[in-house]
Amino acid sequence: MHASAKIDPVTLEMLWRRMVSIVGELGSTLRRTSFSTVVRDIGDYGCAVFDADSRLLAQTPDSTPGLCGPLGSMLRYLLAAHPPATLAEGDVIIGNDPWAGSGHHNDVSIMVPVFHAETLIGYVITCCHHVDIGGRRATTESRDNYEEGLRIPALKFYRQGEVNADVRAFIEANVRSHETVLGDLGAQVAACHVGGERLREICAEMAWPDLQALSDEIVSRSETVTRAEIRKLPNGVYRHEAKVDIVGGHTVVLHTAVTIDDDEITVDFAGSSPQVAPAINCTLTYTSAYTVFGVLCMLNLPVSVNEGTLRPITVRAEPGSILNCTFPAPVFGRTAIGNFLPDLVYLAVAPAAPERVCAGAGATPMWGQYMFGKRRDGANFAPFNVSSGGLGARAGKDGVSCLAFPYNVGNTPAEVIESEVPLIVEERSLWQDSAGPGKFRGGFGQKYVLRLLEGELGPVGDVLASFRGGRFQFPPEGVLGGGCAPNGFLSIRGTAEDAGRQVIVRAGDRIVSHIPGGGGYGDPAQRSRAAIEQDIKNELITKEHARKYYAYEAA
Repeated sequence: MHASAKIDPVTLEMLWRRMVSIVGELGSTLRRTSFSTVVRDIGDYGCAVFDADSRLLAQTPDSTPGLCGPLGSMLRYLLAAHPPATLAEGDVIIGNDPWAGSGHHNDVSIMVPVFHAETLIGYVITCCHHVDIGGRRATTESRDNYEEGLRIPALKFYRQGEVNADVRAFIEANVRSHETVLGDLGAQVAACHVGGERLREICAEMAWPDLQALSDEIVSRSETVTRAEIRKLPNGVYRHEAKVDIVGGHTVVLHTAVTIDDDEITVDFAGSSPQVAPAINCTLTYTSAYTVFGVLCMLNLPVSVNEGTLRPITVRAEPGSILNCTFPAPVFGRTAIGNFLPDLVYLAVAPAAPERVCAGAGATPMWGQYMFGKRRDGANFAPFNVSSGGLGARAGKDGVSCLAFPYNVGNTPAEVIESEVPLIVEERSLWQDSAGPGKFRGGFGQKYVLRLLEGELGPVGDVLASFRGGRFQFPPEGVLGGGCAPNGFLSIRGTAEDAGRQVIVRAGDRIVSHIPGGGGYGDPAQRSRAAIEQDIKNELITKEHARKYYAYEAA
């Protein structure tokens, strides 16, 4: 089939859906063969397929945007080091450069070139978060990028089907949990090979030499749909400024300017704070990933994400800023900043497109705990445990409680974390009065209490821990007259803390997290009495809260 030939609509729809199902199978393969809870239970990964021209055809819709979004830039980085003409059947390329990929070393990408009848027809790429990548463990205290673990340049992990023993040995010697890391890398390779088989099957069934004609249709039609949707928005430049508290009680400022110009959207973060000493800086690839995700959610397109949906969206940030940091800035905890970016887009655009936005998310930034120690049976543990706050309210709807937005990873089940770490989940409950008031209130956050076990059930010695979270000073914002949700709260052994530093915890210690709900949407005075009474009845809000924020008095 020639590249210029057209595909009939029925065949196009079937193959397009099949392409999306292929990345779904990639994700399933990865989760089922992985060794770590961070991939298997939390889902901190991304998978995608590209054509021979490096155009994105489909990515896993249930993955985290921070890993999926940069896969295109990572692919181009890998191909710059290993041009297509140098690749062969059975080659596997590995790399984890934060400035090419998802912004920190822990996210390692594996890419497989796909051949059909000796013709290169595309690429399959996966990216997974690996809890241990050497260096300092899970902290924002690293002084530069070199302290943050193993930096893997674009290397051939396999050469024509044979593992590169030198690369494997170098990784094994530089990470602590090498069995888990190598096991997850193997899962990534397996998933990529499954994707490659599926792409070859399409070419064989359709008697095509490559996928370019299908790619042309997917990309061009998607770009047309995306530009048409953008034209529905009013032209203009819409701005918002937000303050974000960071580790150590300091504050950074994020400036957002969203320009809607006919069928294109540009998001510019010029004027944002310069990069900082704590390891919370964002590379431009990571900034772009979360910004584009926020824009695409606002557009609510009828097609899945691909090269065509991305073309009308541009993201800019000044080099040397916290949203476009320069090497060797430390970047490990970049979620502390990058997770805010969809919120900033919505808060800027709200006056122009109120029906398309939601208020600030209490789930932002991601809350979680890294814990490193040894169990009584001699096994080491090093899981990453995630828990989420509430989504902001939307036009016509209350926010969703305890939703992992925008990072879209799973809330770790209590049974899983209790089986991995010698601790007990003492409480996991909706946090009463944690939703921002409004005509539509935000979703509720949660109270999450962990206690390390003592005695024979407890850990051996000290446990090294690091915590993620935020909103300790500046709460999730309401929109269009809606109120803010309360600030977040974290305490260890009864002492209030902020997030990011390494802490020693011991048997019997309690870790208490109050993760905020989402901001409210619209004037609280317009909320229906029935909705207020229903929340009181369900003990989601107290009568005092109803009186203070809604002027509600019981009959």
